[in-house]
Amino acid sequence: MMQFMQLNFEPIADLPDWLVILLFGVPFVSGITLYIYKTRHARSWRKGIFPQTLKPTEDNYLEAYLALGAKLILINYRESKEKIQFINQYFNRYFTKANYNFGDSLLFSLKYPIRTQTITDWMKMHLRDEGSRSQIIYFLTGLALINGTLNSSELAFLKQINQDLDLEPDNLTKIIAIYAAYNKHKEETTKKRNPKESKTYAYDILGVQKDASMEEIKKAYRKLVKIHHPDNFATGTESQQKMAAEKFIEIQNAYESLIG
Repeated sequence: MMQFMQLNFEPIADLPDWLVILLFGVPFVSGITLYIYKTRHARSWRKGIFPQTLKPTEDNYLEAYLALGAKLILINYRESKEKIQFINQYFNRYFTKANYNFGDSLLFSLKYPIRTQTITDWMKMHLRDEGSRSQIIYFLTGLALINGTLNSSELAFLKQINQDLDLEPDNLTKIIAIYAAYNKHKEETTKKRNPKESKTYAYDILGVQKDASMEEIKKAYRKLVKIHHPDNFATGTESQQKMAAEKFIEIQNAYESLIG
């Protein structure tokens, strides 16, 4: 017949109190500490604060973009479906290496809106150049203009973010003009090729008037290249490099169409 071994715990009772506390207390305290450590950022987010201790990783940049995007969605929730699709497509295009759950992150940001100042403060801490900070305005402006128009609340939000990122007011004005020209250019291209409209789009990309001299065009081009040249993002994340490369090509094409 099989005999079962009886476990005897009596020796534990003979252990010193300090050793019993060490054996059972340390794992318990360690578990609690680990839980607090892992959830510390979530607690800050629930209070509307973007944690300033977050490292400048691809995932954290994405979360910052998403938190700002959620604020825009809440301003005009009627367009939430289109805006969510825009954000998802944008992230799939630029944040290919990010490890995140889009649905959960977005719902969290919508439920617990982050104070924009805490996001822009974190971004300024890690994005020292104008080009990187401008990328955020391009993203938000494209999101706000998803249906071709801006309401006063969305415009005020974009102006505030642009200001909080220490960017010139003219920066936002140019970006809005670029999107407006792009949408018009896309419509014209869909109907038929219109060289005149293509040139108008090129002027808007460079931020110059249609009667600008060649010297003014070259000056505007050099200024934009200085900001958006891919070499400036060599140490940045993959998403920053990709956005900069595409913007640089757009600037280059616009310049060549005007001087050709």
